[in-house]
Amino acid sequence: MLYKYDNAIVDDLKRSFNPENVPNPVVSVVSPDQIIGLAAQLQNDSIKLPIIALTRNQEQIDSSRTNFTAMHRGVATVIDNETNELYHEKVIPITLSYNLTIITSNTADMDEMIRELMFKYINMYFLTIKLPYESNRKIRFGVSLSKDSEIDRTSGVSEYLSKGKLYQSILTLNCEGAVLVSYTPVKLKRLEYEIDPISK
Repeated sequence: MLYKYDNAIVDDLKRSFNPENVPNPVVSVVSPDQIIGLAAQLQNDSIKLPIIALTRNQEQIDSSRTNFTAMHRGVATVIDNETNELYHEKVIPITLSYNLTIITSNTADMDEMIRELMFKYINMYFLTIKLPYESNRKIRFGVSLSKDSEIDRTSGVSEYLSKGKLYQSILTLNCEGAVLVSYTPVKLKRLEYEIDPISK
């Protein structure tokens, strides 16, 4: 389900840079799934700059937010009215971060893109994903600029097909409240109790 977080960030960036949904936006936003095709398009000189490419870093369990019951047994959250099954939701909190790579053909575009993205993510920016599983619920999570990491310009200026130059910078984004979710069905049972009258 991690792709849901990827898609939410990419879709939001597309709306930010192309609010009118015009067919050929000024800024191209590329999801992690489209990065492989991006290299081929650059080689063929068939892509329009500037580009923002999102790549997910390695995720891990967030031990500071773990809950034994929520991870192992789960918490009853959803009931299916047709099958009369109750679903226990198991939750594993994870740390999730992304590299936001900006590629431009000149330094002026690069500086403006970095400025826009820094102001967008300097404070916690909230997004929502809809879970693709048995529950019909949504999870809200926050995205913010990593204040510990610098803007990575180490790749600086890279040669572009020995003719021109591309400028590349990388910003790191951190997600707050990201979780992995699983559901276990539990059949509901009807129980009847008889209470003995209390004699006085």
